[in-house]
Amino acid sequence: MTVNHSSVLSVEYFDAYFKLVLASREPVVEEAKEFIETNFFKGKACYYGEQTHLNFMTAFNKLKDQ
Repeated sequence: MTVNHSSVLSVEYFDAYFKLVLASREPVVEEAKEFIETNFFKGKACYYGEQTHLNFMTAFNKLKDQ
């Protein structure tokens, strides 16, 4: 999947991304978060911008609270 650095990725995007990672790995939300931070964000929280990172964290917190 190609991601454009100039676009802001939505909470819904990260909801789907978390579900994909959880379905393909052991279903532990914190481990999925670490996987996405390492592989998607390349270890840099704001790699795709601050708003995208905030949306990622919103999706993470939403999933964690379920």
